[in-house]
Amino acid sequence: MLYSFIKTSKLHRWLSRPDCSPAIQECKFLFDSTYAPKSAGTLGEELAEDPLDDTILCARLKFNGIVYSRASTHVGNSQVFYYSQGDRLSSPVPGSIQHIYATPTGELVFAVHKLLLCHDQSIDPFAMYPHFPAKMYSSSSSSHLENVKVSWVVSHFA
Repeated sequence: MLYSFIKTSKLHRWLSRPDCSPAIQECKFLFDSTYAPKSAGTLGEELAEDPLDDTILCARLKFNGIVYSRASTHVGNSQVFYYSQGDRLSSPVPGSIQHIYATPTGELVFAVHKLLLCHDQSIDPFAMYPHFPAKMYSSSSSSHLENVKVSWVVSHFA
């Protein structure tokens, strides 16, 4: 199974090269339309304009080669580490993207539910490794949404 995944990834990378011929680009279109994640909604549901404040909502976003999705579209691509309030001096915090939108100025922003630390009686198995920056978080999230600029996102997490 891993061998198949690696081969598929290599094929996808090869088809995404900018110097591919138009015939190969057509194969990429077929490959993407066959193997791309499918959402339950239609295009009209994925891209809707909010008449109240001129924002455009999206189901997914590809930024610097990384795909981000809202949680209702793809849970794995919605889990991100980000700098809260853009403060790069603090440690990144985990969150789940609930909405992806562009402001009227064209700035891309995520509305994120921040995940809460585990405060119950469970023992953090990562605590004994001070140089390994892993932590256990609760499956519950904060009740309010935090606006996060795309440039504040560090990575995905699992």
